[in-house]
Amino acid sequence: MCPQPKVKHENDMTPLNIKLISLINKKTKQLAITGGEPTLLEDKFFQIISECKHKLPETHIDILSNEIKFKDINFTKEFALLQHPDILVAIPLYSDTDTEHNNIVQAKGFYDTIEGLYNLALFQQKIEIRVVINNLNYKRLPKLAEFIYHNFPFVYHIALMGMETINLAKKNIDTVWVDPYDYRDKLRKAVIYLNQRDMNVSIYNHQLCILPKDLWDYSQKSISTWKNIYLDKCITCQEKDNCGGFFESSLTFHSKYIQPFS
Repeated sequence: MCPQPKVKHENDMTPLNIKLISLINKKTKQLAITGGEPTLLEDKFFQIISECKHKLPETHIDILSNEIKFKDINFTKEFALLQHPDILVAIPLYSDTDTEHNNIVQAKGFYDTIEGLYNLALFQQKIEIRVVINNLNYKRLPKLAEFIYHNFPFVYHIALMGMETINLAKKNIDTVWVDPYDYRDKLRKAVIYLNQRDMNVSIYNHQLCILPKDLWDYSQKSISTWKNIYLDKCITCQEKDNCGGFFESSLTFHSKYIQPFS
């Protein structure tokens, strides 16, 4: 269900990225580094982080990573020794069971992910766990919330995310698609459970009209502006300015329960 298309080979973009970092406004509040998998660059990945630290000292950095490289304690140590003052590693965890997580990512990465989480915690790095909700994992959302609390109470933030239905998700839509309205009760149980245990939890990529009212405060306007849209029926909605809207790809696949508030 990954929204990023696979690329068999790509030229080294590090020199260009270093140049771009030097051109970014130093007052930029936030920068995301993603891929592919950025940590596969290894030393060049560290070079990019170091450039961000020195050229953009006031900019928060998000690293979107599958986190497999962080199972290497020496790699994690070198990352921590960069001592970036404001960096967060956002890591996907799709289930509390190895079989379900591995089935979703189509690789045996569950225990590598667990080891990487503990290595990052060992070096006191800021961690976000990201859960993309889909037809293969929504039934165990409350169990996953319990698993996160009992095993990773050190994480900085947990994001429970709606799916972007492009590329692999679109290709496998019959397998991964579930109407978000159909898991709203399980989502509520997971969010309330985590919040009651003082864990920082948010809902990304969902619309207010399909969420229980007591979850609205957890819902964030998380979709990048360049691919953020609203349906025609949303134009008259009184909550439009407070709602996160849709991915552009959601014109085809979205909840059948979308209704404007009036």
